[in-house]
Amino acid sequence: MVEKSVQKDRVASQKVEEGQLWEQARAAGMSRRTFLALLAAGGATAVLAACGKGLAPTPTFTPTPTPAPLPIAQVVLPPPDAKVVTTACDYCVVGCGYKAYIWPVGKEGGPKSSENSLKVDFPAPVLSGKWVSPNMHNVIQIDGTPHHVIVIPDGDTRVVNVGGDHSVRGGTLAQKLYNPEKPTRDRLQHPQLRVGDRLVTISWDEALDLVADLSRHVLDKYGELAWGMKMYSYQYYENTYTLTKLALGKIKTPCLAPHDKPSWGDDTPGLSDAGVDAFSAAYEDWRQAEVIYVSGVSWYETKTIMFQEWVAPGGAKLIVVNPRRDFTAAFAEKRGGLHLQVVPGTDTVLNNAIARVILENGWEDQDFIRQRTATAEDLAQETGWRRKMFGMTFEQYRDFILADDTYRPENAEKITGVPADKIRKAAELMAKPLPDGRRPRASSMLEKGNYWGHNYENTASFTSLGLLVGAGGRPGQAMSRAGGHQRGMISAASYPIDKSADTYQGNKIELNLDRWVVNGNARFMWVIGTTWLAAMGASQHLGQVVRRLTRETEPQLSLLEGALNLNRVKEVLKTRMGNGGMVLVQQEIYANALTEFADIVLPAATWGEEDFSRMQGERRLRIYSRIMDPPGEARPDWWIVAQAAKRMGFDGFDWGDSNDVFEEASERSRGTVHDYAALVELARSQGKRGHELLRELGTTGIQCPIKLDGDQLVGTVRLHTDKFGAKGGKAILVKGDWNNVKPFQEEFAPKGDELWVTNMRLNEHWQTQFDDMRIPYRWERFPVNILEVNPRDATARGIESGDWVVVENDQVLTQTGERYSAQFKAVAYVTDQVPPGVTCSYFNFGQGRLDTAANSVVPGMTDPINNRYRFKLGKGRVTRVGESEFKHRMSFVPRNLA
Repeated sequence: MVEKSVQKDRVASQKVEEGQLWEQARAAGMSRRTFLALLAAGGATAVLAACGKGLAPTPTFTPTPTPAPLPIAQVVLPPPDAKVVTTACDYCVVGCGYKAYIWPVGKEGGPKSSENSLKVDFPAPVLSGKWVSPNMHNVIQIDGTPHHVIVIPDGDTRVVNVGGDHSVRGGTLAQKLYNPEKPTRDRLQHPQLRVGDRLVTISWDEALDLVADLSRHVLDKYGELAWGMKMYSYQYYENTYTLTKLALGKIKTPCLAPHDKPSWGDDTPGLSDAGVDAFSAAYEDWRQAEVIYVSGVSWYETKTIMFQEWVAPGGAKLIVVNPRRDFTAAFAEKRGGLHLQVVPGTDTVLNNAIARVILENGWEDQDFIRQRTATAEDLAQETGWRRKMFGMTFEQYRDFILADDTYRPENAEKITGVPADKIRKAAELMAKPLPDGRRPRASSMLEKGNYWGHNYENTASFTSLGLLVGAGGRPGQAMSRAGGHQRGMISAASYPIDKSADTYQGNKIELNLDRWVVNGNARFMWVIGTTWLAAMGASQHLGQVVRRLTRETEPQLSLLEGALNLNRVKEVLKTRMGNGGMVLVQQEIYANALTEFADIVLPAATWGEEDFSRMQGERRLRIYSRIMDPPGEARPDWWIVAQAAKRMGFDGFDWGDSNDVFEEASERSRGTVHDYAALVELARSQGKRGHELLRELGTTGIQCPIKLDGDQLVGTVRLHTDKFGAKGGKAILVKGDWNNVKPFQEEFAPKGDELWVTNMRLNEHWQTQFDDMRIPYRWERFPVNILEVNPRDATARGIESGDWVVVENDQVLTQTGERYSAQFKAVAYVTDQVPPGVTCSYFNFGQGRLDTAANSVVPGMTDPINNRYRFKLGKGRVTRVGESEFKHRMSFVPRNLA
C-alpha cells in the first residue's frame, strides 16, 4: 500500500514542496534562475544552504507605502444573521475575550445598527470593541465554502480587556486563520515522511502506523527511558491531557519536558515550596494595590492589557527590578515608583537586602507572620525534601538574613549595582507604616526575568520577601507570577520521579531531557508544538547533537533505494536507532528550523480550528470556539496522539470529539487550581455537554477552582484567602542563599570586552513568531532579530543602530559541562534601555533558527535544584560586521518613553 501511495503522491507533493521552497528562497532574496539551478544541482539542501546555514530563512515582506484610509463602506461588516462564537486571544497569559462573526462570502452588513450583527451605527469609536479594522477580517473555508470572518475584542466585557481593549497581537488574530491567498498559505496540511532531503506526502494511516510501530519497537527493545516527548505546557486542556495520558499514564516515561525547559516540574519552586500558587491573584488585586514589587516583568510589552486595564488605572507605585529601563520601568519612575536596575543574576542579593532593611526597622507584617506563616511544628509535618531543606520559620529566616553581611545595602550595591539608598527606599515603600498607622497594601509579581536567572534562589528570596510584607490571599495584597502563556496544562498522570536519573544531594529531581539526549540515551523523540532546540540553553550545541543523531547517523531513507514500502521504512529507521541514532517526529502547524531534523511530520490543527478550553492568568476558564475547518488533512493534537496510542495497543483513547476529552480531564482537575469538575457535573445534570455550558459563560468565563452551590457555579476570585498550600495551611518562608550560586555567577560573568546578553519579548511579537512572520502588520516592525546595545558600548565598538553585529562566546557550557564556541547574528539597536555592560536580544527569534537565537550563548548547565536554564545569563563579545539592509527600513526610536 505504501508503495502506491508514495508513488502516486510524490509528483504532487514535490510540486507543493518546491513551491514552499521557492517562497523561502524568494524571501531570502534569491532569483528564480538561481533557485532552479541550485534545485537541479543539489536539491532542497543546496537551496536551504544558500539561504543560510541550511536553515529556513526568516521571511521578509517588501515594505509598501502607507495606504490612504479606506472609506467606511469598503470595510466588510457582518450582516444581522452572522454566526457569532466566543473565543479568547491565543497569545499572552492575559487571554482577552473576543468574538468571531462568521458569514458566507457574498453577503454584507450595513453601517446602520439594524443592518449589522454588531448592533451599532458606523463609524464606531476606535477601541470601542465595535470598531472593525482591516486586520480583524479574513476569508476562511467552512465545508468547502468561503466565508467572511471578523475576530474582534468583546466590547461588552467587564473582565480582563474591559470594554474591548486589545493589544496589537490580539487586534490581528483574524490574520492567523488559514487563507491560501495570504502568508498563511504555507501551513502543513498532510502527513509527510523524509526521503533523502525531501519530505513526501503519505497517508494518515501510514504515518500513524509508523509512529506506533517505531514507538512500540523502542519500548520493547530499549525501554521507556529511550522514548521521549517534547511538548507545550499551555496548548489547551484537551491536548495536554491526551499527550500526558500517553507519555505519563501509559508509557510512564520520565523523558518528558515542556517547551522552554529541559525538565518536568514547576518554574517557580520558591513559590511552590512556600505554598503559594503561581497564579493566586485576581487582576483586581493589581488595581487595588498601593505598591507592587515587580521582579523580572516587562509588564507593558508582554502583558499589555493587564498593564493598561488593571495596573495603570490603580495608581500603585511600582518597584521594577529589571536590568533594562523599559517602558514599565520608565512608567514606574514617572509615577513615584522605583527602577532597580539590577546586574543580571543578582536578584537574590537584592531581594534579601530589601528584606534586611525591613527586618532591621521592624517593618515586617507581624500579624500576618504570626497568624499565617509556619512554625517549627508546622515544618515538622512536611515530607517533601525541598521544604525540609529550605523551609524556615520567621525566626530562622530573620537570623539567616541578619547574619550575612552580604545583604547590608552598601555591600549589596557592590554586587547588584543598585544604589543602597534605592534599596532602602524600596523597603520603605513596601513596608513602612503610613502616617495613619496602617500598612501599605503591597503586592509582589515575578516572571522570567527573575526565574530565568538562578532559579531556586531567586524565586525563594522573592517569595520570602513578599511574605515578609504580608503579600498573599488578600485584596490588593497578592503574590503571583505575571505569566507567559495561558494555563492549559492538565496532566493525566503523575510524573514518574522514581525513574529519573537526576538527583540533587541524593534527592530525586525531574530528568533533564536535553542532557539525556546529548548523552545518547534517546532513540525516539516526539516534538509537539515547540521549536525545542533554539529554545534551550547552549542551543547550537544541542542542535549539532540532534543533527548527528537524526540526519548524520546511518542509514537514511533514500530514493536511490527504489520504491519504498512501509516495512522498508521501518527497517531503515529501526536500524538507525540500533546504530545509536534517533528518530524524530514533529507535530506542527508550520515547518520551522526543527523540520530539517524530522523523519515524520504531522500536520496539526490549532486555534480557531477546534473547540478548545483553558484558563488565563487569573484562572478564568473559557472556551476557544471552532471558527473554521482545518486546512487539508490537519488534525488536532489530541486526535493525532489518541490515534497513535490506540495503534500502540493502549486503551482509553476512544473519544468522539474534544468535549469528550474535556469532560474526562475534569476528573484529573479535582483538587487543583484548574478544578472545573463542578462545571461538568452541572452540565450533565442539565442534559448538556461540558463545552456547551462553558460556551454559555461567554468571554467572562469563570475563575477556577469552581464549586457548585445548589445549581449555581461559584468561581474563586483569588486563592489563599483562608489557607496556603503547605501542610497545615500556613505559608513557609523559604531560604534563597546567594552563597549557593555565587561561584557560578563569578565564573561565568562577562570578562574583558564581553558583555551580558540577556533576552526579552517585543510588544509586536509573540514567542517564535510563527504567526508574526505571516502577519505583515506586525512583522514589518521587527523583521529581524535585534540586539539592544548601550550607546557607550556601541561607540566603543563603532556600532550604530541598523548595523549587523555578531555576538560570540567561546566559553559556552554544554548540557554535559564541556565548553564550546557559539555565536549569533542580529541588528544593533542602540538604546539606553540597557545599561553599559549589558545587551539584550529577542528570545528564540525566527521559528527556531539556531543562527539568530540568543540562546546560542546561554549556558547549557541548568540550576541544579530543579533543572532550569539560566536564559538571562548569556554573554559574549559584540562585533560590528557591516551595515544591514534594515538600517533604513526599521525605526530605532526609543521604546521606553512614558
